[in-house]
Amino acid sequence: MPFASFSWPQALEAVVSVVAAYLLALPLAFERLTRSASDVGLRTVPLVSVGACGYLLITRILYEQGLYDSDGLARTLRAVMTGIGFIGGGAIVKHTHDVHGLATGAAVWSAGAIGASVAHGQYVIALVLGLTNVLVLEIQRRLYRRARRAREAASTSEG
Repeated sequence: MPFASFSWPQALEAVVSVVAAYLLALPLAFERLTRSASDVGLRTVPLVSVGACGYLLITRILYEQGLYDSDGLARTLRAVMTGIGFIGGGAIVKHTHDVHGLATGAAVWSAGAIGASVAHGQYVIALVLGLTNVLVLEIQRRLYRRARRAREAASTSEG
């Protein structure tokens, strides 16, 4: 039965969706690779986006074929996002009083939302998510650098 339901338009849609999920996650992946101490970057972030897209494409197709109900779509989305949360959690490291990797963990989780958006044909949402993530991370990096310089200036003026 699975091969009997093959259709070229569906295959083309899947290829376009997966490639779009990959491409829309690349700027976020590149930002994390170049700006963080984490190894999460050009491989993990796009794979999370592509994986989320794949799972949700499967459930959407099953829904369209009448094999899945709308509750099933929502359950799958929740399960995928929860699983991605565990992957993102792996990027977070705590050392005594310092916590590192929170932004990378959030970027991984957000990459899943990019893939989920693409799977449901919401390319504008995926694009906005990708751009917003890169902008937030870039602004955050600049603000952090400015705050660090201000702290250093304050500590040298006190001593």
